[in-house]
Amino acid sequence: LDPRVRHLVFTIRCWARAHGITSSIPGAWISNFSLTVMVLFFLQKRNPPIIPTLNHLRDLAGPADRSVIEGNDCTFVRDFSKIQLQRNSETLETLLCEFFVFYATFPFSRMSINIRKGKEQNKPEVAPLHIQNPFETSLNVSKNVNATQLDRFVALCQESSWLVQQSETNSPKSAAGESSPTPWGLASLLLPSQVEGSKSRKKRRREPVSETIKSLLDSIKNKNQGKKR
Repeated sequence: LDPRVRHLVFTIRCWARAHGITSSIPGAWISNFSLTVMVLFFLQKRNPPIIPTLNHLRDLAGPADRSVIEGNDCTFVRDFSKIQLQRNSETLETLLCEFFVFYATFPFSRMSINIRKGKEQNKPEVAPLHIQNPFETSLNVSKNVNATQLDRFVALCQESSWLVQQSETNSPKSAAGESSPTPWGLASLLLPSQVEGSKSRKKRRREPVSETIKSLLDSIKNKNQGKKR
């Protein structure tokens, strides 16, 4: 529907992986699915919204679109021509910065994320992060996330929002004696963070930013090729 959605999801997932917010190893980290839902929720909250809510997509559906799986209503419109998007001209750079600001100040202690309605709701359970499953609405897709990992995510959002704002006013410059310009813009978001991580993560040697970006892109490319086989 809007190419900015895919681009923003890709960017946030690269950023999250570079900082160890997500992981291929099961644990207390935020999953890629949860992170994607968080991006979609943020886009629903823009003024005007960039994407519709799931309830709106359900309301636009016809009889042939109806789908109920194990008692869960999974209905949504399949004819995208019926979806009328509101005019929002925000740039990807603006959306990236606002994503970080949005979650740096989100009231996680009280509110839950709900992309069916596109608005916050009171948390139905005591969990650091509560993201309602879009279809099995009684479930929390982020139940595995602990308080430490959520705090790291919030702190990284605060730091990254500051870095993006600095990039808007500072142009790339080479320091005296350097062989390459200082990373800026999106590249600066993938540099080692000042936010303290776990002991195991602090001991891990950081690669140069160019190698970090290359390894992230190669990994995502390999995963996509594996899915096509």
